[in-house]
Amino acid sequence: MIKADRFLAHKEQDFEGWIQARRSGVTATQVANASTKAGFEKAASDFLLEWSEPDNPYMRFGRDWEGLMADYVEAEYNVAPNEWLIRGENERHLATPDGLSRDHKTIGEYKTTGKDWGTVEKLPLRYKRQIQWQLHVTGAERCVVAWLLREEIDGEFIPAWFEPATGIVRRDEEMIEELIATADRLWEFVGGK
Repeated sequence: MIKADRFLAHKEQDFEGWIQARRSGVTATQVANASTKAGFEKAASDFLLEWSEPDNPYMRFGRDWEGLMADYVEAEYNVAPNEWLIRGENERHLATPDGLSRDHKTIGEYKTTGKDWGTVEKLPLRYKRQIQWQLHVTGAERCVVAWLLREEIDGEFIPAWFEPATGIVRRDEEMIEELIATADRLWEFVGGK
């Protein structure tokens, strides 16, 4: 179980506090982005800027439909929606998984996409890295990944399916070790701001 003091800030209840708390370490998105040479430089540069939520039609569609995916995963897998930023055993390792089971052994990650991945094995590598980081931070054993295909009709995005596709991703300790090294290097590079 994750101890109560590791739940740092709630995104919906205190968005500014959540943003501020994210600056105290390395998040899943940051470590996934920093896992390539070019990505590392951009992640370091972005870290030093004021962070803001992106807003474009793709992001809006994802935000609009994430609740449906969260409800589906909760009903099918008993993984409740999560808005808490959680710190790992290392206080600089942070993550906000989209879902968290009551026993904290399972997390959820929900994506919208323009391409059907078919299986979790075909997830883009950056998403696999995000998921492994979240598993590391939370100590969870597995992640339920849900994805919803979008299509465009008359310039508007709509769901292509009635319900999301799902799959299970298990911990990959080798990838986690690589991500820890990347995160620690990124944190050192930005000077622990």
